[in-house]
Amino acid sequence: MASHDLSVFLEEFGATVNLTLPGIVSEKERLLLKLLMEGMSVTEISQYRNRSAKTISHQKKQLYEKLGIQSDITFWRDIFFQYHPQVISGTGNKNNFYIPDNRCHHIVTPEAISLALENHEFKPWIQPVFCAQTGVLTGCEVLVRWEHPQTGIIPPDQFIPLAESSGLIVIMTRQLMKQTADILMPVKHLLPDNFHIGINVSAGCFLAAGFEKECLNLVKKLGNDKIKLVLELTERNPIPVTPEARAIFDSLHQHNITFALDDFGTGYATYRYLQAFPVDFIKIDKSFVQMASVDEISGHIVDNIVELARKPGLSIVAEGVETQEQADLMIGKGVHFLQGYLYSPPVPGNKFISEWVMKAGG
Repeated sequence: MASHDLSVFLEEFGATVNLTLPGIVSEKERLLLKLLMEGMSVTEISQYRNRSAKTISHQKKQLYEKLGIQSDITFWRDIFFQYHPQVISGTGNKNNFYIPDNRCHHIVTPEAISLALENHEFKPWIQPVFCAQTGVLTGCEVLVRWEHPQTGIIPPDQFIPLAESSGLIVIMTRQLMKQTADILMPVKHLLPDNFHIGINVSAGCFLAAGFEKECLNLVKKLGNDKIKLVLELTERNPIPVTPEARAIFDSLHQHNITFALDDFGTGYATYRYLQAFPVDFIKIDKSFVQMASVDEISGHIVDNIVELARKPGLSIVAEGVETQEQADLMIGKGVHFLQGYLYSPPVPGNKFISEWVMKAGG
């Protein structure tokens, strides 16, 4: 009987779970299982999929029956004993990861973040990006992870909002940019020409004094003729549309620094950016990428985004690609770049160098 491979990155634990599912599991059920493994509730999944909670509950019950999962309480036990998944920690260690309890949440305070910044506990984890047509490594996205000495990996959603509201995101982003340059500089000769380095930027960072200089320093270290810095603008903390902001955009653009609209399609801020600022990339949100093959509306949304980007000549990145079916669909729709766990989860900088840059340069 045919089988399906499933790879799920558990961001809370900094670990990837790989398992093989029986062929009786459909693509839609595989996606449902992935969301459940990531810890989403029925209500959250119903909102994510734009379906009623009753429908999702029924689908979940059928999935549990197919897989022999007795209940939510025995969920992980049943998966481990029946399907023997491989668990790989962020450092590459197999079948060995630590699940912290909820006591870790109390450490996420502005004071704790400030101390962690002093101790350089925030590290760049890097996810590769590939050319959709050739499959060649063409860039990466740099993401931040808090490597706490006692708790282990603390997921970004537990500290990024607080870092932004407290203003500490500015220091954090500067550290991230410097560390990224230090990681890539020894191997910059191995990077493909026009290698894209994407870094998420909040309004606080963008408008902070000295931000433009930090960007130029990173580009100078890695070679302006070699790499292309891509500042990714998010929905969560939008940059105000003002003449001052436009002047910063124009100045950075003149230095060959480019801009991407992250999580495109999930809100209104990115559409305002598209109207007001010089944008180079659109990154289609993973929720549309992952549902496009099983949900007609999501497929139409992707088509509309691609058409919207094509007219002004913007490059298109599909985020969250997890299956070959999704990759093939995005390629067929005209997407230029692919990013997701089908290829690699975000990994520590040294692992990105050994697994991707050295192989691409070799």
